[in-house]
Amino acid sequence: MSFDDSLIDRIRNSADIFDLVSGHVQLKKAGQNYRGLCPFHSERTPSFNVNPSKQIFKCFGCGIGGDVFRFVMEIEGLNFPEAVRLLAERNAIPLPASGAREQQGAEDRKRLYALMTEAASFFRRNLKPNSPPHRYLTDRKIEPPVQAGFGLGYAPGNLTLLKHLKGLGYSDAELETCGLVKKSEAGEISDKFWRRVVFPIRSLSGQTIAFGGRILDDGFPKYLNSPETPLYHKGDHLYGLDAAREEIRKRDVALLVEGYFDCIVPHQFGFCNTVASLGTSLTDAQIRLLGRFTRKVVISFDSDAAGLSAALRSIDLFLQQGFHVNVLQLPEGSDPDSFLRTQGAEAFRELVQSSAPCMEFVLSHSMNRQRDPHSPAGKQQVVNEIIPYLLKMPNRIERAEYVSRVASRLRIHESLILLEMRKRARPGRQQLQLNSKPAEQSPTQAETYLLHAVFQDRTQESLLSSLEAELFDGLPCNEIFGKVFELRKRCKEISVFSLREQLSGESLELFDRLTLRALDKPVSKELIIHSIRALKDLQLERLSRQIQEEIVREEKNDSDTPRLLELLRRKERLRREKLLGAVEHAAGESEFYV
Repeated sequence: MSFDDSLIDRIRNSADIFDLVSGHVQLKKAGQNYRGLCPFHSERTPSFNVNPSKQIFKCFGCGIGGDVFRFVMEIEGLNFPEAVRLLAERNAIPLPASGAREQQGAEDRKRLYALMTEAASFFRRNLKPNSPPHRYLTDRKIEPPVQAGFGLGYAPGNLTLLKHLKGLGYSDAELETCGLVKKSEAGEISDKFWRRVVFPIRSLSGQTIAFGGRILDDGFPKYLNSPETPLYHKGDHLYGLDAAREEIRKRDVALLVEGYFDCIVPHQFGFCNTVASLGTSLTDAQIRLLGRFTRKVVISFDSDAAGLSAALRSIDLFLQQGFHVNVLQLPEGSDPDSFLRTQGAEAFRELVQSSAPCMEFVLSHSMNRQRDPHSPAGKQQVVNEIIPYLLKMPNRIERAEYVSRVASRLRIHESLILLEMRKRARPGRQQLQLNSKPAEQSPTQAETYLLHAVFQDRTQESLLSSLEAELFDGLPCNEIFGKVFELRKRCKEISVFSLREQLSGESLELFDRLTLRALDKPVSKELIIHSIRALKDLQLERLSRQIQEEIVREEKNDSDTPRLLELLRRKERLRREKLLGAVEHAAGESEFYV
């Protein structure tokens, strides 16, 4: 269902962001803002800010920011339409009736969710005390509270689920759509899960969307999973994330494993930040989902060839999305499930804490694959294998450190690795720099002041009529004001919320920083004029420098060229324009300087 802008604005204006956030964060007054510990990552020093007048929040630690909808989406694990519905309901704002087709689709989806919930309850009821599946879980030391918490159940088969659900009025088509039954070539329908321990797979909000089943004997296949359905796309979900997300936020790290038991058993032993992939190679969507809660992950995959390959591919994907990755290596033949049951929580905790940074793992793996890693051919092969990972490391200082480590381990000079990295850099990418990031240019006071003035109803139109996009060329707020002019050209509302939607990356960070900053003086016509004049002076200085550089180049060639004379005339015009501006500026009562 889509919502028009007026309804979104009405809901946003009715939901007080201070009251909403206060239910999750202890806030204290800090100037015009309120500040507290971020609920989305672990921190000791408050960096989470709320501005009630602008109805926005921003954490300058993890970078998450936005309006009431974004806060609800992050804290409740909802998508945007779900957040809209929740806030509308809380603020007694009726939502418009959907079209017949759209309303029917929503009703059908709601019925499928109810069907999956009933199936989960059915499986749970069939996990009876002292039954074979119950004894199986007991032998694996899965305690009853953990069984209940993860909703573990049992599928008896023999058409029991089919008969039960059809008795409740669900159709064959609905059961097939949810992947609960299968159809033979003859058209006969039967239960998909037979004599298996069942693991409900839940969405981030805790709704059952699919199932996994583990056979009790040595039959084949050992594990059976739900197919893709309208409710379930396995590449978009992580097993156990609904139970782990708060602990992941608290610890600011996730433990990623491969199987159901490898996820459940760590939870039982207190490692409640554990999640598992769902029987498929890790996907970008799963990593983005995990990135909503942390940017740090420890991966623990099987030590066989398939597990090593999965670990290397996962490292590559995590690095592409800016994660810090460690690799937990268990003794050969062990997995988190068996290791915890035999060695205990303390031994496992020591392994987690001593887990190797991903580059150490990649380097060791690559060197171990070479017959002689210190031969010329061996060194070249190791460098070839490790460079793609080095190029993806998000932190330049950390990347430089690992270039040094790789060089030391291979007994070669760092410059050889750097040369190979520059050769491999993607086309169009800036030349690789391994030194620290240069200091960013700070926005001028004039830019900051005019940005605040843009959001004042009484000054917005006259201000934008007086501004030119070229005034911001080369300035930190160039992209921000570019989006302002773009919204105006499209006759769209210019507000904090509409502008945030147009920005990303460093520009969004800068915008959040400036909009949360208090002005020393209120917006006034006089200060707007002086701010524009200050930007105009900066523009004239930039143009003068550019012309002077061209004049120097022309003089090196031939001082009597027509081009040189034209440049000299332009420089003189700029000098006069700047002088005239300075006189006009001095004639007024200037209260603002860059």
